[in-house]
Amino acid sequence: MRRLQNLLFTFCIALRCVTSAVGAIHVTGYVGSAVKVSCSYDQGYESYEKYLCKNDCHSNDDVLITTSNPVKSKYRIHDDKTARIFTTSISDLRSVDAGKYWCGVTIFGIDSYTEVELKLVQDSCCNNVKEVESYAGYSVSFSCLYESRYQNNLKYICRGTQPSMCLQRALITSYNKQNGRFRFDDENMLTQFTTKISSLTQSDSGRYLCGIQRNSDLHLFCAFELKVKDHCCDTVTNIENYEGYSESINCPYENQYQNSLKYICRGNRPSTCLQEAIITSDNRENGRFRLDDVKMSRIFTVTINSLTQSDSGHYLCGVQTNSDHDVFSAVELRVKEWCCVRSTKITGTVGQPLTLQCPYPQQHRDNRKFLCKGDHRNSCRDMVMSQNRFALQDDIYSSSFSVTITKLEEADAGTYWCGSDSQWRVGNYTKIQLSVEFCCVKSTKINGTVGQPLTLQCPYPSQHRDNRKFLCKGDHHNNCTDMLKNQSRFTLQDASSSTFVVTISKLEAADAGTYWCGSDSQWRVGNYTKIQLSVFPQSTLGKKNPALYVIPPVLLLICILVLVYKYRRSRIEEAVLSLSRNASRKKSSKEVIGAAQSEIYKNQAVVTSNDQSTSNVYEEVDVEVHYENLTASE
Repeated sequence: MRRLQNLLFTFCIALRCVTSAVGAIHVTGYVGSAVKVSCSYDQGYESYEKYLCKNDCHSNDDVLITTSNPVKSKYRIHDDKTARIFTTSISDLRSVDAGKYWCGVTIFGIDSYTEVELKLVQDSCCNNVKEVESYAGYSVSFSCLYESRYQNNLKYICRGTQPSMCLQRALITSYNKQNGRFRFDDENMLTQFTTKISSLTQSDSGRYLCGIQRNSDLHLFCAFELKVKDHCCDTVTNIENYEGYSESINCPYENQYQNSLKYICRGNRPSTCLQEAIITSDNRENGRFRLDDVKMSRIFTVTINSLTQSDSGHYLCGVQTNSDHDVFSAVELRVKEWCCVRSTKITGTVGQPLTLQCPYPQQHRDNRKFLCKGDHRNSCRDMVMSQNRFALQDDIYSSSFSVTITKLEEADAGTYWCGSDSQWRVGNYTKIQLSVEFCCVKSTKINGTVGQPLTLQCPYPSQHRDNRKFLCKGDHHNNCTDMLKNQSRFTLQDASSSTFVVTISKLEAADAGTYWCGSDSQWRVGNYTKIQLSVFPQSTLGKKNPALYVIPPVLLLICILVLVYKYRRSRIEEAVLSLSRNASRKKSSKEVIGAAQSEIYKNQAVVTSNDQSTSNVYEEVDVEVHYENLTASE
């Protein structure tokens, strides 16, 4: 029967004779989501079977679902017989699901059909996204426009980018206009609805969708991208100055804010800036801060006097607006330490003279020069004017002056400023950090060994011969322990009229340290000896190195071998030289013998008939005779 109906359906399609209660239905859905297809039918068909098929419904395979079997795979069908509408739901939509469908009512003969066109789009929104920025703690509003025909439609807002899920996840709707920090306002006259988010946090950052419900098609959407910043601003103006000076911070603003409240605060949190404002345009003077608003140039200026290093940091210029947040610009102020031509550290000795060098600009040659003492230049004491131990001498050719302290005292230690500029302009001064050391007749370093005795020599002035002598231990002479009173291992003995010795009978590791020995209870400079004692364990100083026993015999053996080698080599060279001389003599002798034989004897047979022993004697003896004869005959 179904096959016959399909055949008739195909025939009717070809002849354009499909019966339908309404025209073609157009449905749009999102890929990955679900869609509903609703089809109406005529009265009298309530009890008939309904179905949904795809393409041209040629075979049973094209029939996707029927009311006889209402659940099949991702399809669901429901027949509302009262309304005479049956609805098919298709879930988990894929791109291949797009296309032509038919709603059918099974009737004997030719079924009743309604054409359905399903269009699928990607589940994302939108091509145009409006960016909105605000600051943590402030509020922000989204305004969404719509056409007047949608005035009575449901409106809503959600987070995310999926339109298919937006209504289910709506933060707030036109039916529920208040939800925590979210408030909904529908301005019908302006055909726009506004959603306001209060007390923003950084977690509120992200994508938002404004939605308008439509019953016969996809909902309408517009998108916003919200960025909530916890500080301000992307652009920061950097300013540098020196402590003690003044600095002006310029804050520009737009023409529309000429009459708005202006203010400045420290930090980079806009949400609390007005509450923590240092100064405002309503209160233009506050201690070292002053605000001036030049409306013609649309700039307000904040001046900070008598800068200190603690003024360094981040500042926000704020202009109050009627919107959700004020307008800000940011400044980073760095206050540097007031300084000088150079900064130097000098160490002197109590009782000794010391000279301080101070350069100055050439144009200050005729200015008054001075040296003052104090932790800060603003509160220092002129030492040349107040102390006769300080003498100033100017050298105009080298553009510097010197200050000589004739006899240093411990109280002279501290910070000095020398210069030639009464206005204290930066770079015209020298900062000097003076350290003063207490010292003595001499300073010495001594090493000792644990368990061994040690003697310390201490000179003293002859006039102190009858004074009590002592030896004390400590890093400083003002706080040292008298070792002669507290240690029985320490004994003192006068060695002469100007020297005493202290003997430590048996050194211990704890004896290492700084000692002071002298004869002046007033600790006057130059009457003491400073001793730095280092104590080493016996294993370090007493341990013999095996190399000391091995190296000398080895060196001796090497020397002997060298001598033997040289001796034997000289003998060999002498033997070679001797053989060379003998060979030369033998050759000469043979030449003489030959000549003699040729001239005198003329008898070769006699010579060759003699044996070897005779020939040897002949060569060594007779040759001389023949040579003499040869000479005589000549």
